[in-house]
Amino acid sequence: MTTIITMHEVEDGDRWAKAWHPGSGSRQEMIAKLGYTARTFRGLQDPNLTGLIMEVPDLTQFLAVAQSDEMRKNAEEDGAKLDTLRILVELTP
Repeated sequence: MTTIITMHEVEDGDRWAKAWHPGSGSRQEMIAKLGYTARTFRGLQDPNLTGLIMEVPDLTQFLAVAQSDEMRKNAEEDGAKLDTLRILVELTP
């Protein structure tokens, strides 16, 4: 399992957060189907700065999924500013 952190700006932090609330059709449900887990975060001073700490079983698969048309469509629906996306990967010995 690989731990990653993603951060990006969004148009509306409330809209983004609502998409990640657990429940039917949520982003949490969508990524769980891929075997991922995610914890969500928003900036304290800037609620339009968002982030995830994710556990992914296969980093190569994650990167392919992250670049897919479906994920791009979902990110755009959530108001993500994809040009601000940053991904950090946990360093392991």
